[in-house]
Amino acid sequence: MTKRNCFSRAPFLPAGLISVTAVVLLSGCGYFGGDEKQQLEQAWLAQDPQLQQVVEQIRSRGLDVVAQSAAAGTVSACVTEKLTQDPLGKLVNVEGALVESAKVAELLGDLQKLMEQEVSFDQVASLLQKGADAAAYAKNLIDQQGLEQAIQSLKQMALASEQFAQQDLGAHFQQLLLECKASPPATTPAN
Repeated sequence: MTKRNCFSRAPFLPAGLISVTAVVLLSGCGYFGGDEKQQLEQAWLAQDPQLQQVVEQIRSRGLDVVAQSAAAGTVSACVTEKLTQDPLGKLVNVEGALVESAKVAELLGDLQKLMEQEVSFDQVASLLQKGADAAAYAKNLIDQQGLEQAIQSLKQMALASEQFAQQDLGAHFQQLLLECKASPPATTPAN
């Protein structure tokens, strides 16, 4: 899809959703770059094929589906259990999240502002310059839960993640995943 014809698919939307929709459309049309983070993440995951397989399964099939199908004692079961219990676990679906350098509190604050306010053209330009990490996470949450539920989830994440609010999101996720790597499973992960 080219950037030129990307907007032809945009539906008519009420004014309250225009701001988030504009950012989501720009993100989906390739205006926000994430290639560098995705490459760094792939390099990090390549160090452990089991973790890489689990993350890919979660992103393609969903955390709940992988959690239900993971055999007890496997890396899949460990990773899905940790992500399900973690207040930020829903954000792992965004490519590049495992190397995200944004502080948890700042990222959640940016996400909340993005979803709750009208976005002006100046703000969109600012997001473009920053790489619009928040747009990718917002798009993911809205796709999964819808706008209203995504805003509620953000509020819950902010409250539940106070103990690691100043930690990088990527460092937080890496720590969780490496805890599963530390105790290798007796069997192979479920497909």
